[in-house]
Amino acid sequence: MITTYLTTLKVAFNPFQPTSRIPRLFLNLLSPQAHKTIKINATQFPRASTDPAVLELGFKDGKTVKYSWSADALEKRKSETERKKVKWVGLQEIVEEVDRHARVSARKEELSG
Repeated sequence: MITTYLTTLKVAFNPFQPTSRIPRLFLNLLSPQAHKTIKINATQFPRASTDPAVLELGFKDGKTVKYSWSADALEKRKSETERKKVKWVGLQEIVEEVDRHARVSARKEELSG
């Protein structure tokens, strides 16, 4: 994972809920060198908390991407067709998004001089 253009990382999760798996694994993927350049803000909710797990990424160009995982998200949908429209974002998709943004930013820097 290319973390050169990643500046901030905000993570909030309950470690006892299965929905917090992806934010925890994303933190594990960061290299030791990345911890020196990225401002990391990690918050752990108490065991009884039902708040959704949140992962927010901030890039050098000002773009922020926020992901949220809630156990009740699919339960609140009324019909089966609405449930099929909801797509859970996995760890691989987030890593691909970070890499894609890094390649685009590197290309912009390369073209600008």
